[in-house]
Amino acid sequence: MHLLQLLCVVALLTARCAIADAPLANGWVDVAPEGTTCWDGSPWHFWYRGGSADKLAIWFEGGGVCWNAALCDVAGKPTFQSKVAAQQPPLSGLLDPRRANNPLRDFSVVLLPDCTGDAHVGRRTVEYRRKDGTSFRFAHQGSRNTLAALDWLKSRGFDPRTLFVSGESAGAIGAAFWAVEIGDRWPDAQLIALGDSAGGYRALGVNRVLRQWGVLDALPDLPAYADRDRVYIESFYIATAQKHPGARIAQANFADDAVQRRFMALLGTKVVQLTKPLTCNLNEVRIDVPGFRSFIYPGTQHVMLRTEAVYRARCEGQSLAGWVDDLIAQRPLENRWCDGTMPTPASPIANAPANRRPS
Repeated sequence: MHLLQLLCVVALLTARCAIADAPLANGWVDVAPEGTTCWDGSPWHFWYRGGSADKLAIWFEGGGVCWNAALCDVAGKPTFQSKVAAQQPPLSGLLDPRRANNPLRDFSVVLLPDCTGDAHVGRRTVEYRRKDGTSFRFAHQGSRNTLAALDWLKSRGFDPRTLFVSGESAGAIGAAFWAVEIGDRWPDAQLIALGDSAGGYRALGVNRVLRQWGVLDALPDLPAYADRDRVYIESFYIATAQKHPGARIAQANFADDAVQRRFMALLGTKVVQLTKPLTCNLNEVRIDVPGFRSFIYPGTQHVMLRTEAVYRARCEGQSLAGWVDDLIAQRPLENRWCDGTMPTPASPIANAPANRRPS
């Protein structure tokens, strides 16, 4: 029996054990758990890179989301990533261990891709009907994949002292949601939850989408989730603080992220600038989580932590990478909102193409 399979059986009898782990370049290992799936039933896999035994980063990759036939149909113009890349993850942003100023450079890292169109949180398979009367089945089963990865980590005996949970874009939603469960699995670790580029989704449609994905049917018993009709993305951060009061919880966003504005429009709440809904959401979380911190940088770009923006963006003399380092190291941390401080021509941050509860 393969060692990994044996460890699964011994350490976690009900775990979904990986059928194989394949070494890749740059220290990454490809892990393919049994029973996991992309939207169409094709195999799902994730990546692991070894580092310190005391420091573990669980990263939820972005990939877009969908919630109706038009947005989920791969035969049209889908708004989600339908396949998991076969190659190794790129070395960039906080996933680049070659950077001396990278606060995650010595962490063990688990990178979870998303191919279920549900920000890693779905629990339903839905049949969508096209306008021509044909239909297709769509597995919004991101929760199944995440649980398999967490089971794999437990089966490997991980017992970190520092536990960093993060993700970009749709992955930031998954990171915020799963921080409660991850903190429950490693209760002795210092939990840090940091979302990137998903803080501006202030639309009633968010709750309808979460219901569509089956998320509202399986929430833990926490005050933040008492009224299922009023659960939004901000509720995930509040729930994490309620369950794990010692957690360090934060967000990073571009102030006028064009991708977030596009998805706000798809959710039925068009905004000219993201600044207003973003500010409302941040303040709403702070009402219940006074220790919640945010780093907001001017611009319409999308995604900070997986790009060079994490090193180039500076606010009041502090780089975003330094701010993340303070977050992880438990040092005092200030909210940062850079007003009018754009990147200089010598250090550009590349624009991303513009690809969603009223205030």
